[in-house]
Amino acid sequence: MTDAKAPSMDAPILYMTGAVLFGASGAVHIVADLLPGTAVLNLSGVALGLLGLPALYLSHAGRAGLAGLVAVLVLGLGLVGIAGLLFAQAVVFPQLPPGAFDALVAGPAGMTIFAFVILYVAGVAGFAATGLRADVHPKPALALWAAGTAPTIAAIALPPIVMTIAEIVAGCAVLWLSVSLWQRYSAQFSSERSS
Repeated sequence: MTDAKAPSMDAPILYMTGAVLFGASGAVHIVADLLPGTAVLNLSGVALGLLGLPALYLSHAGRAGLAGLVAVLVLGLGLVGIAGLLFAQAVVFPQLPPGAFDALVAGPAGMTIFAFVILYVAGVAGFAATGLRADVHPKPALALWAAGTAPTIAAIALPPIVMTIAEIVAGCAVLWLSVSLWQRYSAQFSSERSS
């Protein structure tokens, strides 16, 4: 017979797993920004971010309200679109004849890519804003994530070094948020194990 009052360690473990996945996303993006031609690496980073994002959101969902839910959904949709772009960049675009890529991006596909970038940046900004209000995550990390992500909208017009620095700042902020999430739930996990 099991004790009905035994603490469940499932929730802290799930949050800790999400923290690891989200942190790995930040680390992969930092490495990808320092290496040339890394569409597959960037795709891996986005996939890890998508897997870890629910834990980050759920850790402040009760305080973020409906605006927080909308922000994380917009962010998730933007990440899914960017994942599709990175997949095409890694697998499809290299198979296109010369000039076909430029023609493709100049048309509706280019507008779709830009729409997903806008969703991503707006989602991060909304997540940071609702996260600041929820007061669960480190406020400087949320601000740095939003600041590092914002230049993505103008990535084509900005010098590559500006984008590299911005993306490294965003990656470091993601790592910071992940460490904070890990610490919060590993402490809870430890206290549940000892009780």
